[in-house]
Amino acid sequence: MKENMDNAVKEIGVVIIFVAVLALIVGSILGNSVFSDIGSTGSATNETLSAVDATTNSTFAIISSHSDATCALTEVHNASGGEVILVTGNYTFYTDCNIILIALSPYIGEDLNVSYTSSYASGTNVAGVNITNLSESFGGFVTGLIAFFAIAGVLLGILFLVKYVVKLFSKDDGLGAISA
Repeated sequence: MKENMDNAVKEIGVVIIFVAVLALIVGSILGNSVFSDIGSTGSATNETLSAVDATTNSTFAIISSHSDATCALTEVHNASGGEVILVTGNYTFYTDCNIILIALSPYIGEDLNVSYTSSYASGTNVAGVNITNLSESFGGFVTGLIAFFAIAGVLLGILFLVKYVVKLFSKDDGLGAISA
């Protein structure tokens, strides 16, 4: 019985060490700058915004795939007439990739073609998954896992200590048997 228990404890210890080492390896890979420093830029030419008005922001298409993108507007055209709309006179542009017409703009309700460049924040891949946050979350998981194993180890140590102390003071196997 004792030999089976010792073997089980050894096997559990090997599994715990293996999981901890594996977690540290994966954590170091996710922390590598190859994954966390992905910066991307893009551009769009003549993207059509439908029925732009003066009450709601019209959002550029890049935001649907990269919610943290920032944009720099290069040109705005009236989609039907093709004339360039001046920045100062007819609309307000926001770097979070939104545009809204001013209240007295003659282009209210018109479709606009916008050309812009965009960039995505560092740590974001092309699918919009923030690798930096994922890496930090995994680090928290590893820390919690190590804390769990530490507590489990202390509890197992206490159980084994109690088991051997009880055996030590047993009248059959312990100190009582020596004095008899």
